[in-house]
Amino acid sequence: PSAVSDIITAFGEFSVSGNYVIGAIIFSILVLVNLLVVTNGSTRVTEVRARFALDAMPGKQMAIDADLNSGLIDDKEAKKRRAALSQEADFYGAMDGASKFVKGDAIASIIITLINIIGGFLVGVFQRDMSLSFSASTFTILTIGDGLVGQIPALIIATATGIVATRTTQNEEEDFASKLIT
Repeated sequence: PSAVSDIITAFGEFSVSGNYVIGAIIFSILVLVNLLVVTNGSTRVTEVRARFALDAMPGKQMAIDADLNSGLIDDKEAKKRRAALSQEADFYGAMDGASKFVKGDAIASIIITLINIIGGFLVGVFQRDMSLSFSASTFTILTIGDGLVGQIPALIIATATGIVATRTTQNEEEDFASKLIT
């Protein structure tokens, strides 16, 4: 249909390339890799990191208090360390929530894809008077194209979540680009 974005149509036609089964397989593989590998991995990493950060907090807090009481650090340094400790716990807690959001996004995209293909087929047949085969081919291409257009950014976001969750540094001077390549 002419009302559909050229990007969605191009993605769909490129991935299908005349064979709807291959297009559906390519799309399914991308969705499964995003959901089962990247998103689930990122979610698990952030859950574990958040749990470890929270579990270690009392011990780290007691170490700060012990250093302060023994005179190894002054009150200003103790406040600085407590703030850093609080910031670390907040970061991992936020990453845990963000990874759950990314996982929900991946699951929602699968549901939306199923709704698009069924709804598109029904609209084509009953409202646009298309034949069954033409409606199926048209809306399969459009659904796969729309799914790919949505899955590529979702895969990038899920990957970035995993990178941020697994690549942290104590040296704040280290730049993000060097974190990505190590």
